[in-house]
Amino acid sequence: MLKLLREGSCLDLKNCKRCGKLFSFHDHNVCRDCLEQDNAEFAKIRDYVRRHPGVTALELSRETGVAPVVITRFQREGRLTTEEKKVDEEK
Repeated sequence: MLKLLREGSCLDLKNCKRCGKLFSFHDHNVCRDCLEQDNAEFAKIRDYVRRHPGVTALELSRETGVAPVVITRFQREGRLTTEEKKVDEEK
């Protein structure tokens, strides 16, 4: 993150995780131009996961059309979590 100092204020500049454009960072890792698409793809993922709990990232990408790199970014940002399947070792 790059900080730009101006009289009496400080701007945090980041590169957008979608398009790479430099933007003034507030609460999101994407620029305003990409935020709507980011939210729409997250909504697709959220809805699919609610209907299909335990889905893999690959299946999630294939079924929703959201790129695996975007799904991975959502996981890194803490927006998506993975459930580990417990294996019954007493079989």
